[in-house]
Amino acid sequence: MSQQIESNLVDCVSTYDSQEGMDEADKLISDTLDGPDNPALGNYNVPLALAANNFELYGHSSKDSKDRYARYGQEGIGFALGPIPSRTFLDTFCPCPAGIMEKMPSTMDAFIEVPRSADTEEAIYEPLITALNKADDHASRCPGYTFLDTSSHPDTTGNCTVKPDVLCYSNEHVPRVRKRGNASRTDMGFATFFIEVKRRPTQDFFQDPYAHWRSSRAHPCFLFKQATKTARRVFLQDFGQQIVYATELCARQFRHSCFSVSIYGCKVRIMRWDRAGLIVTRQFDLHDNPEILCEFLWRYAHMSEAQRGMDMTVAAASEAEEALFRAAVEPHVALQLGLSGKRLQAAVYRHYQPKAVCAISVFDVTTRQEQRYLVSRPLSSPLSIVGRATRTYWAVNALTGRVTYLKDTWRICTPGAEQEGMVIASLAAGGVRHIPVVLHHGDVPALLDTQPLTSVDRSEKQTTVTHRYADAEWACAGGIDLSAIVQYTQYRLVGSIAGYALHSISGTAELLPAGCRILQVMIDAFERKRVHRNIHPSSVVLYREKAGADRHGFLLDWDLSWCKKATNPHAHLPFDAMWQFMSISVQSKSVQGHSIQDDMEALLYVMLYCSLRWLDHTIDTESQGLPWILEGLFDHASWSGREPHGNDGKVANSTERRYTRFVRFKSPALHEWLNKLMDFHHPREEECKSGTGFLSPEPQLSTTAQWLNPKALEELWTHFLEDKKLESDDRVARTLPYESREIEEGAAAHPATMPSYSRSAKRGAVDLGVEDDSPRAGKRRKVSSSGNRYLHPGPTGLYHPGTGTLGCIEALALPSDGSESEASSTSSVAPTSKKPSKKRDPAKQGEGSKAKRGGKGTGARGKGR
Repeated sequence: MSQQIESNLVDCVSTYDSQEGMDEADKLISDTLDGPDNPALGNYNVPLALAANNFELYGHSSKDSKDRYARYGQEGIGFALGPIPSRTFLDTFCPCPAGIMEKMPSTMDAFIEVPRSADTEEAIYEPLITALNKADDHASRCPGYTFLDTSSHPDTTGNCTVKPDVLCYSNEHVPRVRKRGNASRTDMGFATFFIEVKRRPTQDFFQDPYAHWRSSRAHPCFLFKQATKTARRVFLQDFGQQIVYATELCARQFRHSCFSVSIYGCKVRIMRWDRAGLIVTRQFDLHDNPEILCEFLWRYAHMSEAQRGMDMTVAAASEAEEALFRAAVEPHVALQLGLSGKRLQAAVYRHYQPKAVCAISVFDVTTRQEQRYLVSRPLSSPLSIVGRATRTYWAVNALTGRVTYLKDTWRICTPGAEQEGMVIASLAAGGVRHIPVVLHHGDVPALLDTQPLTSVDRSEKQTTVTHRYADAEWACAGGIDLSAIVQYTQYRLVGSIAGYALHSISGTAELLPAGCRILQVMIDAFERKRVHRNIHPSSVVLYREKAGADRHGFLLDWDLSWCKKATNPHAHLPFDAMWQFMSISVQSKSVQGHSIQDDMEALLYVMLYCSLRWLDHTIDTESQGLPWILEGLFDHASWSGREPHGNDGKVANSTERRYTRFVRFKSPALHEWLNKLMDFHHPREEECKSGTGFLSPEPQLSTTAQWLNPKALEELWTHFLEDKKLESDDRVARTLPYESREIEEGAAAHPATMPSYSRSAKRGAVDLGVEDDSPRAGKRRKVSSSGNRYLHPGPTGLYHPGTGTLGCIEALALPSDGSESEASSTSSVAPTSKKPSKKRDPAKQGEGSKAKRGGKGTGARGKGR
């Protein structure tokens, strides 16, 4: 299915209240539900989550391709191991019987036509691909596979637009790839590995230690050499580009690992990627040592699908199973969202893609039995190659037809780490409210291609291998923290709650009660010495138990939780939760451990974020006001080494209401409650000076005394809900415009794709805040005329360190009584004594003023998911 059809489907469903929207939905649904252009094929070409912002979950940083690559490259510095000797790499990761190796064609001058360097990459493509595809009467270089030039044919159907230089396809998949013409040559759903080409050997971003060294451990820098600032940025982009390709390949297929080849002129490296990191060979020369690449291709062709990285515990569903899946999901969607007709069909499409239903095996750790579950389109797709790579689904039990929630993830296996199913079961046994029931869970066993499920050795788990080589003699230790390269094991959990994430709120009447219930869960868990540690909008699920009942909030994603009676198994990892919703103290690392107050603060940010994104208020998006607030309050960070730092926005808002002071919500109850919640967390600076609050010597630790009492907040929240009438129709369909910007060296808006520990947390669930998920759509207001659905950064440079001002704007705060305040978004704010900034004045955003927009990014998709 084309990216444009998916994009338009989400757009038209958001306007289903109008006849025009219904007519458009009718046409698009008939186009899409008849079947995708390229159906799934077992492990290949699997659907991605359908969401307005599938590239980053909550991030509003630039979608320009170079910026995106630079962010991925920065994050990838800590998980690249090398240089492993080529022979060791082949023998370890590409096993092949001696009898088959004897039949390998001659390698003499195999790549002699490939230039040592070239003025353009195109000058390398043709001789390289010709050599790769060469075949004689004896055999081809890579039997059963074909290499295609994909450098000019971008794949736009995935998380982002990608076009690797050369892709390797199985011969049986080549007709599927070519059937729509040259424009579809690049299809990451069917590619088996990719080759990236650069013109010259000097563009290699790795630097090998001297060959005569007995050990590489003391090598000061394997990645990015001793590069200048300009060269380092280019290397970051080139490295990040390959990380993006590996991420996309593994997101579009059910895989546990993949391979790639990187060519710089005639210099080559082979790479193996898994969820723990990347292993890279020493550089070798195609002219002097052609046998290395030839042997890799020959071995690859004769490896099993499991050895090539495919997850063999997933298989294509039968036609009868697909019919069962559709028949079970449709009434469940109707129950959860209260929809019918074309609106229901569009909502079903979020979970079901025709001809793309797969059967996933869940091996229950308790019963020791295999359970077969049917899945199709996920709720979330992996956004990084390294980390927990979580996919979440509505899943249907193949025997009973029950609709459940299935989480397919890679759990961290550090000492003391617990299986999430065990954690939830123990909490339920202790009486914790508002959590799902665990139906089945267990680690995924390693499964060979021809091995029947009944003979699986469950002691052999599907696990990463990169971490095993962190202490190898060939692994350079300079410049990276090897202790952060940890083991991950694939794990699946089936729960009872198949609902919709908090993004789907229909209005204030769903948001605030759900938040109160989540606070109750946190308190219950804390009384049993456990903190959640990863509160974010996707961890909160709204679920309707029966027809006519309200949807209520349940708290999921307990895999990063910590029992405070034991050592924190994640303590040595820099960050392992969702950046945008971390507390001030967790982001600053100013305190040891994680407290319930950190979870409470995360809940505060969730309430603010959901209110700003999906409820009605005075800030418009076309003037860049809302994106500026979202980025400054939730996203901003600067890099120090390989770790992001930055809680300035949250500190400023807690003390001065720097960002929220502009906002006035249409709902008086919501407006009042957000003020109460922020004041409960931290008094405004003027209140501290007057003696009604207190400030810590460290601003990031400032809080109110009552914040230390979670039950006081629960009581306040409960009484507020009892006393106030909450609006149920104030959701707004809001599209944020896109603006590109350059990322300065060492200072970047924090991406929603962090290193493994935090990046994986961001993958917990994709932004489902598209309006067809709302059972009561509320007011439909076209906020932005932009067809671009990507979230983006606001303008930079408004905050001047040392002055406490934003250009000519005073510090911000929500009007406490719901009326216009001096800094209300609908009135001008008096400038400071400083010279007014020439940049856009955020205070005018309520007046509907329009700022100039930056140029569009060239790499990220302009439209679509």
